[in-house]
Amino acid sequence: MTSKALGRLAAASIAMALSSALAVSLARAQDPPPAPPPAAEAKDIVQGACTACHGLDFIGEHHKDRDGWDFTVRRMIDKGAELGVDDIPAVVDYLAKTFPKAEAEKPAG
Repeated sequence: MTSKALGRLAAASIAMALSSALAVSLARAQDPPPAPPPAAEAKDIVQGACTACHGLDFIGEHHKDRDGWDFTVRRMIDKGAELGVDDIPAVVDYLAKTFPKAEAEKPAG
């Protein structure tokens, strides 16, 4: 092989390596955000964050839809509940599924 051919081969190899590295980098940049904690972990978060001020029985006496629980969780955070922002969706989902608004209370539609 001539030195000119070797130079082209080296340039092509470098270009392929760089494009592969770029593809891997772009794939990593597009990774989805981490999944919310599972229901069991959300239950533990509720037990830890909410029982600092009131008992779990108090929570169980309330039944709300997802929007109602979202409002309540955010209000409790404003009042000092120690709950991470990343945990809010999982906690709200857990509360809405565990303590849903009764069918009779839901507006007809």
